[in-house]
Amino acid sequence: MNNLCHSRRAMTASAMALLAVAALVPVSAAADPASGTINYQSKAGPIVVNVANVYMIKGPDAASGKTIRQLIFTSADVSAKLQACASMACVSGNVPEGMTVDFDAGPRLNYWVVGNGQKVQYSGAAKPEEALKLTADTAERLAGTLAIDDGAMGGAKVNVKFDATIVKQFSK
Repeated sequence: MNNLCHSRRAMTASAMALLAVAALVPVSAAADPASGTINYQSKAGPIVVNVANVYMIKGPDAASGKTIRQLIFTSADVSAKLQACASMACVSGNVPEGMTVDFDAGPRLNYWVVGNGQKVQYSGAAKPEEALKLTADTAERLAGTLAIDDGAMGGAKVNVKFDATIVKQFSK
């Protein structure tokens, strides 16, 4: 009986030690899957991004300092680059082709589209009630569809489906 109690205590202590070590290991900024396209007719020709990844990050907005959520849509996996960032300002510099969308910064969705290694850029704003259909909207998860058509004004046309969980939170 004594050996059985000792074995259970040892197993419990081992499990607790493993959980403590796991809590110290940083969570990787792994991509969540997304699908759809981002199209932009630039002066140099059409830019088409076939979206495969979405990342959700959280941190202070550069203009207001208010905590916002941001979705990053990309065709390439930029997980390692995002994980290396120490601030929100670093993130957009690591998106060579794709789009960032700010949530909670104000009444509109501010977005930034980049292509051709950031040589082509376009920024705009969309009304959430027209462009966004969410199936989940929490502090830790955003899911749904984003459809923006600013093509008539020389802007981007976006149609993506996503389900993103927070991968990184910034304090600056």
